[in-house]
Amino acid sequence: MNSEIEEISSRPRSKRSGCCWLPILLIIIGLCAVLSLPLIGGFLIQGDNAIPTDALVILSGEEGERVLEAVSWYKQNYGRYMVFTVTDSEEIGENKTYSQKLMRIAIDEGVPQDAMLLTDGEAASTVDEANAVLLLCKKRDIKSIMVITSSYHTRRTKVIFEDIFKDSEVSVRVLAVEDGWYQPWNWFLSDEGRQTTIAEYGGLVYYYLNRN
Repeated sequence: MNSEIEEISSRPRSKRSGCCWLPILLIIIGLCAVLSLPLIGGFLIQGDNAIPTDALVILSGEEGERVLEAVSWYKQNYGRYMVFTVTDSEEIGENKTYSQKLMRIAIDEGVPQDAMLLTDGEAASTVDEANAVLLLCKKRDIKSIMVITSSYHTRRTKVIFEDIFKDSEVSVRVLAVEDGWYQPWNWFLSDEGRQTTIAEYGGLVYYYLNRN
């Protein structure tokens, strides 16, 4: 009898119990991946609190939402000037440039033309824009700026502007468009959101790898 019990106990155990854990493990991994997506989007967003400054800087990109955000702050006396950057893709047809289009939006919203400033040269990147804005600040004796950009672009903008302005006397703050389309909890649900997030992370990595 004892020999029979020993024989049964010595038989290899079924692997079914191990297999039962595999679906549970996959579910846990899937849940962790899904729950991390808002954190991935949220990492890109890093803005400052708004305070009155000498100038509001509107970075190029988007179809006017950054300008409208800047106009809102301008009307609340958070800046004496609105600064527009000139890009390397200015021509948009209709006998006007991209920066002229953005300035027209501001004018239509009631901002006087003499309160608007344009940077020199043509910028092909956020780094170029930051350098152009710094040059303008030195020319116009601007001591403080608030950079207006889309929420997903705030972290990279903050890193770049703080690097470029660190040896200047100009204080820099970065502010996100308040009601922009990009949200950390749903960016992964659209092609535009996924492409934008990938592009921003790529831009951050590229900048850090080439940082002086």
